[in-house]
Amino acid sequence: MRISQQLAFASALVAVPTIMFACDDDPGQDSPSVGVTASSGAGATTTTSTGNPTSSSTGVMKPMVDFPCDVATDTMLSADNDYLLKGTCHVNAGATLTIEPGTWIFGEAASKGTLVVSRGGRIVADGTADAPIVFTSEKPVGSRAPGDWGGLVILGNAPINEAGGESSIEGFTTMEMYGGTDPADSSGILKYVRIEFSGVEIGDGNEINGLTMGAVGSGTEIDHIMVHHTLDDCFEFFGGTVNASHLVCYRNGDDAFDMDEGYVGSLQFLFFQADPNHPEEDNGLEIDNDDPTSTNAPITNPTVYNVTLCGQGQNQDKQQYGMLLRRGMQGEFGNIIVTGFEAGADIRNAPTTQPTITNSIFFGNAPENIAYVEDGSNMDTQVDDDNGFDDRAWFTAVTSNSTSDPMLGDCLAETPDPMPVATLPGGAPPNNGFLDTTANYVGAFKDASDNWMSGAWIDWSQD
Repeated sequence: MRISQQLAFASALVAVPTIMFACDDDPGQDSPSVGVTASSGAGATTTTSTGNPTSSSTGVMKPMVDFPCDVATDTMLSADNDYLLKGTCHVNAGATLTIEPGTWIFGEAASKGTLVVSRGGRIVADGTADAPIVFTSEKPVGSRAPGDWGGLVILGNAPINEAGGESSIEGFTTMEMYGGTDPADSSGILKYVRIEFSGVEIGDGNEINGLTMGAVGSGTEIDHIMVHHTLDDCFEFFGGTVNASHLVCYRNGDDAFDMDEGYVGSLQFLFFQADPNHPEEDNGLEIDNDDPTSTNAPITNPTVYNVTLCGQGQNQDKQQYGMLLRRGMQGEFGNIIVTGFEAGADIRNAPTTQPTITNSIFFGNAPENIAYVEDGSNMDTQVDDDNGFDDRAWFTAVTSNSTSDPMLGDCLAETPDPMPVATLPGGAPPNNGFLDTTANYVGAFKDASDNWMSGAWIDWSQD
């Protein structure tokens, strides 16, 4: 079913502790197997576990090991075990936590297990499409829900625009600092990772997201990450310079891709499907500098190409925009599809240097496909919130933009099919050393055969 037809309004239990020993053909290898290197100092205790059957491709239950909660030296987590993440655990400055492909980490519900990679610490979670690294709820399949555990937080030394050049990340009652002067800072590698049923709300506007990045530098490698059913944003970039690609946000509890505090990286190949059962202000891209009309440097100025944003497909009491751009931000956007939202975009706070959008399609957004006319006729959607800036003209004045049907498969289905029937010609992304300049088409997918959301790293499970 095409999107134009679809949018009706537009048309783990733990047993008694037991030490587990490894069996090996080499008689010299007879030490306890606890899944961490001898240098970890974690003191983890191995227990038998019901585990999660999906954590093993063979269906064999793995032993459950306590996650090393204070990583001070280089540590390896083996895929031979599952890991229970209890409380707030840290990878400290100077240490690298390496996680083998196929490893599963279960966040404890009672303590809201959360992993923080501190400034100067590194995580190397280099999974594969068929052996991803999974962060999930400890609860059994069928009982999992957003907010079961905390999330993954990575903090670095790249620049942010907060006073003094550093800040404490949101979502914690203690100080977790980020920010510095090294734009090329490396916090490690995150590839083929799935984060699900996470998120903690400490207070209004103070939440842990699926993947929170504070001042993460461009030396960090991030690609092929799926976040689904998290309580808040899927991905939030607090400043920093990190680049990322192939990011999937599915049915979360707030915005998909949130950027602020001077984020200046590049993002490419992004997909979002909003949760139709969550009647809140869930936006696709929400981008800010910081306070209204702020000129704090560095200015939030991302480069974002090849994106498919699918809204709820229904009008809710609260507003949802494909792109909410405000508070002095700048940016370059191209090859973007926005469909199924209340309105395609809302630009606020009269940007001094307006963001640009080219080769993009807004289709099937209702009641306003492109943007509301801010004529003051009501104090909600049509209030002038940008000192007369014309949101519609921002989009329509660019001749490469379109409101034609992109002919997607079924963008809003429970198992989404957001690939277009045929390639939608777009523009070549800028050659900035990161973006794939051959992706000269509109949307995150070239055509019906270009489904890069395949393999075990993708899971559309609802609970």
